[in-house]
Amino acid sequence: MKQAWINSRIAVLMGCFIALFYPLITQAAGNSIVTVDVGGVGQYTSIALDAQGNPVVSYYDAAKTTLKVVHCFEKNCALFNAITKPDPAGQAGKYTSLMLDSNGNPVVSYYDQTNSNLKVIHCGNSSCLSGNTMTSPDIIGNVGQYTSLTLDSKGWPVVSYYDVTKGVLKMLHCGNAACTSGNNIATPDIMSSNGVQSSIKLNALGNPVIAYFDFTQSALKILRCGNAQCTAGNSITTPDSGGDVGRYPSLAFDSNGNPVVSYLDLTNGKLKILHCGNATCSSGNTIVTPDMSQTVGYYSSLRLDAAGNPVVSYYDSANGDLKVLHCGNATCSTGNTITVPDTVGTVGQYTSLILDAMGNPVVSYYDASKGALKVLHCATPTCSLNTTVVSDGSNHVGQYSSLKLDANGNPVVSYWDEANGDLKLLHCGNASCTSGNSIKSPDTTGNTGWDTSLALDTNGNPVVSYYDFTASKMTLMHCTDPTCSGAKSITKPDVLSKRHTSLALDATGHPVIASAGQADQGLRIVHCGDANCSANNTTTSPDFPAFPFQSDIRGVSLALDANGNPVVSYYRADQQQLKILHCTDPACAAQNNSIATPDPNAKAPSHRSTSLTLDASGNPVVAYHDSANNVLKILHCGNPNCTAGNTIMSPVVNAGIELDPSIKLDANGNPVVSYAANTGLQILHCGNATCSAGNTIAAADSAGNTGWDSSLALDASGNPVVSYYNATGMNLRVLHCGTSTCQ
Repeated sequence: MKQAWINSRIAVLMGCFIALFYPLITQAAGNSIVTVDVGGVGQYTSIALDAQGNPVVSYYDAAKTTLKVVHCFEKNCALFNAITKPDPAGQAGKYTSLMLDSNGNPVVSYYDQTNSNLKVIHCGNSSCLSGNTMTSPDIIGNVGQYTSLTLDSKGWPVVSYYDVTKGVLKMLHCGNAACTSGNNIATPDIMSSNGVQSSIKLNALGNPVIAYFDFTQSALKILRCGNAQCTAGNSITTPDSGGDVGRYPSLAFDSNGNPVVSYLDLTNGKLKILHCGNATCSSGNTIVTPDMSQTVGYYSSLRLDAAGNPVVSYYDSANGDLKVLHCGNATCSTGNTITVPDTVGTVGQYTSLILDAMGNPVVSYYDASKGALKVLHCATPTCSLNTTVVSDGSNHVGQYSSLKLDANGNPVVSYWDEANGDLKLLHCGNASCTSGNSIKSPDTTGNTGWDTSLALDTNGNPVVSYYDFTASKMTLMHCTDPTCSGAKSITKPDVLSKRHTSLALDATGHPVIASAGQADQGLRIVHCGDANCSANNTTTSPDFPAFPFQSDIRGVSLALDANGNPVVSYYRADQQQLKILHCTDPACAAQNNSIATPDPNAKAPSHRSTSLTLDASGNPVVAYHDSANNVLKILHCGNPNCTAGNTIMSPVVNAGIELDPSIKLDANGNPVVSYAANTGLQILHCGNATCSAGNTIAAADSAGNTGWDSSLALDASGNPVVSYYNATGMNLRVLHCGTSTCQ
């Protein structure tokens, strides 16, 4: 069927200039980069997405000195793209800007080099194959460079551009869809030489707003037109004039109609983001420099995501790379992610960016090394590749790690410093832990910090349970600030609680801790009476051995059900059994707690690790190591007590499974598990809720003997973030995957 469709397309297109181009495709962590056209092409790109989400790009063919338009037949431009030269006249096609009309047909503004005129083409179909209308709406002097185009509510073009002869910004508002009559041309700023590089959008009233570069003042300017033709009531502000600033502006509006602009600070070689405080940019503005690398910010293109946060593509001139910035908030003041999705050769000039339906960037740009047009389609909103960072490079640190994400999505990790016998806490400065990290040693008394379990209170302050080896007691620390730099409370709430701690906070912020008790106490549950476990605590032993026998509790993992009642998976090594405890009250003090043995045939005397979470129905889902059969298993209980309807799958078999898997559920309820194998850290992403089909396994970090003591969280996009111990380097590492499967 597909081949028949392709053959019919070819038959229809015979006699027209069109290239059905076989693209060159590269993949990186889910991002696709396609070389769409080659041979001295790809400058002055402008991109839009059709109704199916397929890219349409206008660009300049420098070899043939002509305008080109490509319409991709699928989202990544990886299949039989239609490439046309819609303007038969030579020497035309620089400074393109493209929009799609209501029928999906391209409208392009560009510069006619031969006649030094502004041109506008309105294509007759989606690939510009026939029915095109070309006009030259401004032919007075040398006009039409640096065009920026939008369409009004009627679909009529509105274009900002540069008049070389007069050295000023001009604005065209066409009188119809083809710009053949009724056009109005305004010159709204004649006070200086300006208009080289502009970006135009229409506000809620349909009036143009233009960001542009004033090269007399070397400043960024914002023009807000008073009417649709820019002939009256205009306001002009200069929100940034510090040095040579304002080149390559790209404009969008926030939800309040206030301009947001990306642009180049040439003096300092930096990308800048302006977020105006009002519609005219006359007050309340914020200006930030989100990328402190040298010589970045050329050819910027900006959009706002669904949350109103800027996403910007731009060129790193120092390294010859394409970059993508995804801001962490509306002003780009915190939580930013900067990725470098293409570094092969000199790439990233003339960028144009749009966001697909999932908020993932799609970028057209120029590959100067190959003289080619490229299209990047990111697999995630941040275009992130997997980042693996040695977050604490000290020797012998990183065992027993526990990870949570703060309100900005930045990892917070508790772990053991073996070299000094201390508890350590890492608070990352960004989502990938690549800058601004804080590392503290909040408890240095004796040999302490084993078996850590971390939670964050409502203020983002760490709460950590751990084992003090010197005192032979479970310990709880509650910090009073997010980095544990200031005061903290350290208590030992139960003298009988020992190792393998697992912590959660109840609805009032009081810690609940499951751990191994001393040998004659079995599993121990502490429900704290306050946030610091300093008073009114309750302690119980819901699974203990009959006197005079001793228990051996390992692999403890705790969650709280909807009523705040503890649910715990653990391994009774003395009985060689995986067990699931579901308490009937928050303190586990009642006598009718449920204790299930859901996998009685998988007996082994060696250490078995467990990790537990609850599905949307409150049913336990547990990842554990079946050392008898050398498999990673996933238990999905059929009810909250695991007494019926359970499924047990072995999605990873004979892979040298090591200790300490960590499990979370994605937005669809499918398990995601980090674990260590003999090949390093692995990430399992199950294809369904029981891991019975569609599973993927990614080798996330194979640099040495790594992946021990993993702790997993999922970021806002569902991408895994994992802390773990690298035994080869004897250090703590943090992985942030760029896709949900880490592939």
